[in-house]
Amino acid sequence: MKKCSKCGIEKPLTEFYKDRQKKNGHRSQCKSCTKKLYAENKEEIAKNRAKYYAKNKEKIVKRNAKYYAENPEKRAKNRAKYYAKNKEKIVKRNAKYYVENKEKFAKYSVKWYTENKEEYAKRYAENKAEEPNCVYQIKNLENNKVYIGETIRGELRWKEHLRDLRGNRHPNKLLQEDFDKYGEQAFEWTILKEFEDGDKSVLLLEEARSIQQFITEGVEIYNLTLTIDQLRMLTENK
Repeated sequence: MKKCSKCGIEKPLTEFYKDRQKKNGHRSQCKSCTKKLYAENKEEIAKNRAKYYAKNKEKIVKRNAKYYAENPEKRAKNRAKYYAKNKEKIVKRNAKYYVENKEKFAKYSVKWYTENKEEYAKRYAENKAEEPNCVYQIKNLENNKVYIGETIRGELRWKEHLRDLRGNRHPNKLLQEDFDKYGEQAFEWTILKEFEDGDKSVLLLEEARSIQQFITEGVEIYNLTLTIDQLRMLTENK
């Protein structure tokens, strides 16, 4: 228990925000009083924070960089949590900024690609060479629902899925709906099977077999249907 220095009421420690600089590890004012104080002085507090940041920017940036370099998982988790909480606002802000700066983006992209053609080709080839040909799954850890896919670009394909999901433009509407509902942190990408040869027909066949196997085992999947070619492959390769 701890007595609030503002309202004078004794409350459990859970009612106080943590503060490592304090002797008992918690602030002297309870959460209710802290929120009330912030609400009454919102503009002044924001102004003081901006002033402090401007004065100590270099020190703050270095401190944050060091902390997140030592805690990459926490940084990723915080980013995912923030994105899930503010997705609509972020998407609208980014879309607005892109529309207002469309020409600048286009010019920059053309300029960068023109000046770095060889570097781009080299980097793309290296990244692609390092990634396996595989059949993969994207699993929703909240409800165990699964999306099955195939690719010759390994984890690069997962990054493409993420870009589409974050941008609310993924072609699989069921996967998009659950991504919006549960957030990025609820999804896990893993390889089901790797192949030395990147033969598309082999990958499509294995993808179809995996989907069929999951359905047989009673696993709920995001894939709605198999293609005509995949159904034909399954029939020919029983």
